[in-house]
Amino acid sequence: MKASQIIKADYERLGKDPVKPLAALTKLIQSKGAILLQEGDTVLVLINIGEKAVELHIFTQESPIRVAKAMIQFIKKIRNTDLETVYGSDVQEQTLDLLSKLDVEVMPSDNPKYKWMAKV
Repeated sequence: MKASQIIKADYERLGKDPVKPLAALTKLIQSKGAILLQEGDTVLVLINIGEKAVELHIFTQESPIRVAKAMIQFIKKIRNTDLETVYGSDVQEQTLDLLSKLDVEVMPSDNPKYKWMAKV
């Protein structure tokens, strides 16, 4: 699947209209304010929020085991960048547990806009 199809399907699964978020994401990517990483039918969106910091969003159409495999690849790619901190809010508790099992120290956010953060 294309990244846009995965994101659209994930929004629809949650009962949300994907049109505005997809349009906003397209603008962010075109302006280099965000990038997409894709492994299989799992997409990770990284939105630049400051120097060496990004906001993360994950979208998937895969089983938990395939998501775990994708997350391993995403972590490797992020660790090979100059990023220092990643932030999130809308990630399910099982995803945070998975990150912890993959040697990512998830902690409460130091930024009030987000629920959690992790140092890269």
